[in-house]
Amino acid sequence: MILDELEALLRERRSADPAQSYTAALLADPDLVQRKIMEEAFEVCQELGRADNDAALTAEEAADVIYHLLVGLVSVDVPLADVLAVLESRRS
Repeated sequence: MILDELEALLRERRSADPAQSYTAALLADPDLVQRKIMEEAFEVCQELGRADNDAALTAEEAADVIYHLLVGLVSVDVPLADVLAVLESRRS
């Protein structure tokens, strides 16, 4: 699954040089990753609210939210599997 692969890559980037890797820079700065999650969530909400919604742009913005959220989760050592388990427990 692409999200599992992305999570593994993000975990590898924790040891990368923040000057050489955007992901490493996010992981090194909790305030930055929080701001990016909020920014990207706002942008996807804007797209969802447009009367002339562009499906491709909405998908891009949603992908940005997922990426930055996953970076945030990795930064605090919360596995994606834990998030998915919570979703599974709510299914009924």
